[in-house]
Amino acid sequence: MSTRDRRVTLALKWHHLDNLDVDEIQDRFEAEGIGSFARSTVRGYLNEAPKEEVIEQIEQEHADVRLQIAEREERLYQRAREAEAQAVEDQPIIRVVPKTERVPRDRQNPRHVQDWETVDPDDEDYPEWATDRDVIIRFVDGTTGVRPGEEYPVQAVDGSPRYTKEFAGLERDQPNLKGQAMARQEQSSHLEQKGDVLGVYKDRVEVEGTLETESTVGLDEDTKEIAREVLRQRYEEEGDDGE
Repeated sequence: MSTRDRRVTLALKWHHLDNLDVDEIQDRFEAEGIGSFARSTVRGYLNEAPKEEVIEQIEQEHADVRLQIAEREERLYQRAREAEAQAVEDQPIIRVVPKTERVPRDRQNPRHVQDWETVDPDDEDYPEWATDRDVIIRFVDGTTGVRPGEEYPVQAVDGSPRYTKEFAGLERDQPNLKGQAMARQEQSSHLEQKGDVLGVYKDRVEVEGTLETESTVGLDEDTKEIAREVLRQRYEEEGDDGE
């Protein structure tokens, strides 16, 4: 290799691998004792076709960078999957119960009120909006005596029971739907990034006759699996949007 060819090779390496501009390449030549060269000379070096050695190094550098990015996106994707699995919360249990009033404790005699009974969930009078944990009643013929200090259900103007809601406990570790949706969106983003960096582009080709990836290059099994994940996430999101 001639002295000039060596300078050309160095200039191309520094430009493509170290991202140096013309001025910085000038400074590098001087710092390494190779010589002082005009900007036009350096630009001429950069306009020459890279030697095979430089091309191979550039390709290897780009491959290493792509691999590092893909590995990072994979870690972030796995972290987002863990976040989805851990996206739970304690949800309050609320049930509907009859609204009641209490007979004053200082009352001397029982208070006579409309009699009532509890309605079972399989009863035809059980309302459609009620759940199995709700307490549903109906008033029946006759009256009953409620002793001082005890409660009795209140009637509405039309004679039907009045209802209220009460806290009945907590359901532990219930799915946090908002948190899970955000984690799935993050997973999809990282899969997209990983697929892009490994060569999953926008031209569509068939993968094993079922799922399509967005790639024009030959895909190995690892890349195919990434593509399937990307498309599976995308199809799920499109399905959700169409509902």
